[in-house]
Amino acid sequence: MNENKRSKNYGNISIGFLLLLTVFIALLAWITYGTFEGIIGALAFTIVGLLNIFPWFIPFVGIPLGILDALGIFGFGMYNITLNLAHLSSSWMPIVWFWLVGILGSIIDIILMYFVISGLKKLKHRKKEPRSNYALVNCNIINGSINNAVIKKGVVLIKNIVGEGEISGLISAVGSEGKLDIPDDYKIIDLKGKYLLPGLINAHCHLIGSGKPMKIMNLGDKTLERLAKLMGTALGKKFLSNMMKSNAFNALNAGVTTMRTMGDPFYLDLKLRNEINKGKFLGPRLVCAGMGICITGGHGGLMAHITDSPTEVKKAIRKNLRSEVDFIKILSTGGVMDSRKVGEAGRPQMTLEEIETACFEAHRGGILVATHCESTQGIEEALLGGVDSIEHGAEITDDLVPLFKNNPKTLRGFTTLTSTISAGMGMAVLSKEETKITGVKKENAVLVEKGMINGLQKAYKEGIKLTVGTDASVPYATHYNVWKELKYFMKYTDMTAQEAIHYATKGNADNIGIGDVTGSIEVGKFADIQVVQVNPLKNIDSLGTISMVFIKGHQIKNPKVKKVKNLTDFEPIEV
Repeated sequence: MNENKRSKNYGNISIGFLLLLTVFIALLAWITYGTFEGIIGALAFTIVGLLNIFPWFIPFVGIPLGILDALGIFGFGMYNITLNLAHLSSSWMPIVWFWLVGILGSIIDIILMYFVISGLKKLKHRKKEPRSNYALVNCNIINGSINNAVIKKGVVLIKNIVGEGEISGLISAVGSEGKLDIPDDYKIIDLKGKYLLPGLINAHCHLIGSGKPMKIMNLGDKTLERLAKLMGTALGKKFLSNMMKSNAFNALNAGVTTMRTMGDPFYLDLKLRNEINKGKFLGPRLVCAGMGICITGGHGGLMAHITDSPTEVKKAIRKNLRSEVDFIKILSTGGVMDSRKVGEAGRPQMTLEEIETACFEAHRGGILVATHCESTQGIEEALLGGVDSIEHGAEITDDLVPLFKNNPKTLRGFTTLTSTISAGMGMAVLSKEETKITGVKKENAVLVEKGMINGLQKAYKEGIKLTVGTDASVPYATHYNVWKELKYFMKYTDMTAQEAIHYATKGNADNIGIGDVTGSIEVGKFADIQVVQVNPLKNIDSLGTISMVFIKGHQIKNPKVKKVKNLTDFEPIEV
């Protein structure tokens, strides 16, 4: 009954609008022509004039074609033809209407061109099934373990051609030349002494941004809310989806084979994950939080559910579970990017009861909880609430160390730390003119960056489980420079290159719950692999130049990374 009433109301409104428009056109025609024939002609011209939109419907050439056709250069002269059909003489009124139609046609053509370009990009990234099994030979294998020796003159077999019920893209054998037989149906790929290791895992990123500094971050709340509404339209979501897809593919070409998304708008990360999993196009493995959960006026509100009580938190968790997120992301403290006062970043925002509710409800659903947290007090409350991972971090006091290691309220009995040193580095080191942030955000970035580094140092010293993430999307944290986080780990601690690589591969996979399928070069795991020219154990910078990538057995032979233009190089902060 309600649907019928609603349809009837829409029908009445539409009819009323058309009648009002007709009267308005008739009134203008009477003023212009002063005759009944003029009124009828103007109405006819309005209807027939809509046919003039059609030349614009051809993508890429529609706009110039429509203009030339309107001017009669092709011999048609749609304006004059339409006048003749309507038995109307030329005046300001048909001229204005004709060019309004032309402008509308141009807008339609631009939209059509956007969708065509999006379709072409989709074809570019489409997933092609491998036509053969692969034998990667003559390589040095770093398998992702924390202390295993490099396998020299190594061989890795990847099985892509499988029977019914079998899974393709798995590693079927790992060993040394002479000790491992290569079946006849395996295509040999000679890596010529290059180094083969697991693809990196970025355990904290947002696909919505590329790392390019943008003044949009300084807009007021009202303007950002309007922008969010615009992005929530069908066209806006299409634009965001294409941008996220491009960022994910860029990361994959940089050797990042798994990405844990920490909150993107409208569940678009889930949509992207599902498209990749269904084989619609090639992309990295995505572990997705969907929409985050924060408080009114809290950090990340434009991309999160707004909750202000345990009941509302519980409802948001259940909605995320229904949407099939892989884990829950809450934002329990303030952050740098939307701070307005010095010291606001890291200020506790969610109550302990709200954090406890989030963890209880998520754990009942069998999934982990990660929290944005940038202060010592925030860490304490998050640990007491039962979160499974602290994202960003701050100084860790001695009394909090045991709770990281043994936390009965968590899903697995412990809490990990993702330091994201890359997240604030550019903003802390470079001028606010470079990073396009305010002076307040700059000061907060310095405070938070030093806190995260202190937290990392304490966690590494005390044996707290570490995950590697960059917060890729914020200024100067790009999706293709995940390897720099490893360099920061080595700079600020006594960590070796092998340890850093372990934390970013096998350690990350284990900590985010996918260690059974990826993260190391082992039999039975997916071939999520990167190949580099120089030994990264001796020069970690070699991870910045990728020779080849494999994702679930699919080979990217010549990976190409699209870098953000004009990003300033900088030296990391000293502490």
